[in-house]
Amino acid sequence: MNQDRRNRAVDVETAQQTRRRRRKAPIAAFLSFLFPGAGQLYNHQRRFAAVLAVPVALVTFLAAGTILIGRGSVLPRLLDIRVIVALIVLDLVLLAWRLVAIIHAHWYRASFRFNRVGSYVTGALLLLTIGMHAVPAVYGAKLIDTLSAVAAGGDRASATDRVRFPGFAGPSGEPLPVPPHRPFIEAGQRVNILLVGVDSGPGRDHALTDTMLVLSIDTDGSSAMISVPRDLVNAPLPNHQPYPEKLNSLLQTANALPDAYPLGGVATLKATIGELLGVPIHYIAAIDMAGFKRVVDAIGGVEMNLARPVEDPSIGWSIPAGPIVMNGDTALRFVRARHAVGDDDFVRAGRQQQLLTAVREKLTRTNLLTALPGLLDAVKSTIATDVPSDQMPILAQAVQDADIGRLEQAVIEPPAYVTPATGANGAYILIPDLARIRELGQKLMGG
Repeated sequence: MNQDRRNRAVDVETAQQTRRRRRKAPIAAFLSFLFPGAGQLYNHQRRFAAVLAVPVALVTFLAAGTILIGRGSVLPRLLDIRVIVALIVLDLVLLAWRLVAIIHAHWYRASFRFNRVGSYVTGALLLLTIGMHAVPAVYGAKLIDTLSAVAAGGDRASATDRVRFPGFAGPSGEPLPVPPHRPFIEAGQRVNILLVGVDSGPGRDHALTDTMLVLSIDTDGSSAMISVPRDLVNAPLPNHQPYPEKLNSLLQTANALPDAYPLGGVATLKATIGELLGVPIHYIAAIDMAGFKRVVDAIGGVEMNLARPVEDPSIGWSIPAGPIVMNGDTALRFVRARHAVGDDDFVRAGRQQQLLTAVREKLTRTNLLTALPGLLDAVKSTIATDVPSDQMPILAQAVQDADIGRLEQAVIEPPAYVTPATGANGAYILIPDLARIRELGQKLMGG
């Protein structure tokens, strides 16, 4: 009889110990959820805790050190596809490591059963862990897809760009070739980029480059912008012959006449602008003007301080002078307005430069992580370039390092650089003073 009592007491004690172990299973799992190995330490498995914790601690330490030491170069490096792939792989490895730590910490205390609350708690922790790592992996894949679509050489970019930007392709309609002459930015060479605002839309088989602006960035932090008027005629072509039509039609004309313009529309436009300014144009970036407002909205708008009111009486729109936060629609109207008294293409060109500067400032100040999903979608459908993907992080670093306080801005306008005239059929045209324009180009961009 006494033996039976002792056996029953042992059974009760064993059952109580088992229940205590089961109750502690989700606690151990939660600790390993917080940091791999913490649950094992709670389970008194010190050696295995060290095996799980030390590698994660080293990775965390290296990541923190990289961010602190190279604070200004972290974001530009995230435009390097190789870096993104490595981070995605690291993210997935860390996911697997954490799952093993959580499952093991729970299993050491109790097995998984559908009728136990602790199993559901640990299951929720596992799902949360997967979600924490799935989100950055998806963002990384999305960033790779966007870079492949925007940069030169991406197969996904070619078909998309031909739809969004008619004429923005190689001489025979193939994807844009990688520019043969690249500036060695790391060695201190200046880089000149032609930004074109393309007026295109669904159902149109052509595009006029109504906005043309050259951005020049030097590694010493200085930068310059020169706006080129769309109505300029007799611009010097790569063969040094004048282009008799308005410059904004050159892209379309060169693509339509491949025998006369063997370089194709994009290369011909770059070379012609380079001949006009007397400086090499290394890259081109086409911006769909209608889609540009999506980029502005994606970064939460831009802050500007207007010296005077801006209005467009043709659509009954206006904004007052003073500080303003522009959303995408307002920003698009701001850079398009030119029908008010005292406004013209040259005033509009100055506003375009002002907006680009504001966008650049916002991109360096805003938390891009929160804006990333919308920004990636907007950029992919709005911008196309011939910048090689391996040059994207280098170029982004140069843009980030540019000192806005040293930005020099100019507009090619009368009477200093062009003379207004009347062309065929009474069209308004601008006759360039090539010597003065090239002097301006050398002064601002020839360093």
